[in-house]
Amino acid sequence: MSRQTEVLVLGAHGMLGSACLRAFGPAALGRDREDFDLAEASETSRAIGQLRPRMIINCAAATDVDRCETDREYADRGNIMTAANAAAVAAHLNARFVHISTDFVFPGDKGEPYEETDLPQPLSYYGQSKLAGELQVQLACPDALIIRTSWLYGDGGVHFPGKVLEWAAGGSPLKVVDDQTGSPTYAEDLAVCIRELTERQATRIYHLGGSGCATRFEWAKEMVALAGLDNEVLPAKSADFPLPAARPANSCLDCQKAADQGVQLPPWREGLARYVRSLQAS
Repeated sequence: MSRQTEVLVLGAHGMLGSACLRAFGPAALGRDREDFDLAEASETSRAIGQLRPRMIINCAAATDVDRCETDREYADRGNIMTAANAAAVAAHLNARFVHISTDFVFPGDKGEPYEETDLPQPLSYYGQSKLAGELQVQLACPDALIIRTSWLYGDGGVHFPGKVLEWAAGGSPLKVVDDQTGSPTYAEDLAVCIRELTERQATRIYHLGGSGCATRFEWAKEMVALAGLDNEVLPAKSADFPLPAARPANSCLDCQKAADQGVQLPPWREGLARYVRSLQAS
């Protein structure tokens, strides 16, 4: 019989999945879409069953928010079916299950950061599909660890700091919305905190994001400054940039529940500074 896998990371080639492989070290094994299709139940059961993991961390997701709005099959397969299939296998194998969700499950009309007990009311189909994925996980694995995070960025993938650098390349002023607030989260920091929560045997829903809140305008200004660029950053409104999917005005996360267990990401500016240093070193 093959050796049992300690930690299986799904979506391992993505921004967070690759960070989790680094955070969990030699105990972790990664799988991604070229290995098997998580949206296909029998394929998922066979592939994961052969590895017999003690813990599964599901970082696989359909993360293109606007595509989710217009291509609901993409959203359903990536955020509902994959979550349901992976959780079902975890339950069958009696493996611990960790699932990554999003701040976009909230409507954004709260005047302060969202707590785990706040009622989800997603504005977009992306948010709806991620919430449906959470529910599928809870049905299959009531003691799963579900982590909601916010405004993720890091090595690889498409994310806001990377877009800021692209926009700034021409030297022109940048117009960035100042009416969307969230918790910018460096994937490397999040992965470490995921590991720490699993070491504490945490279950149920936790919020994990970069400490503090920022508008996208503030985030962009900090990115430009840290990168040593001299582009002017100008405030704008969401209405100036109409997109298929609505974004919550406030999706900042209250992460006190994790902090009470000694698990806390650094302030968002510190995470961004380390990300920029990693870019400059590469």
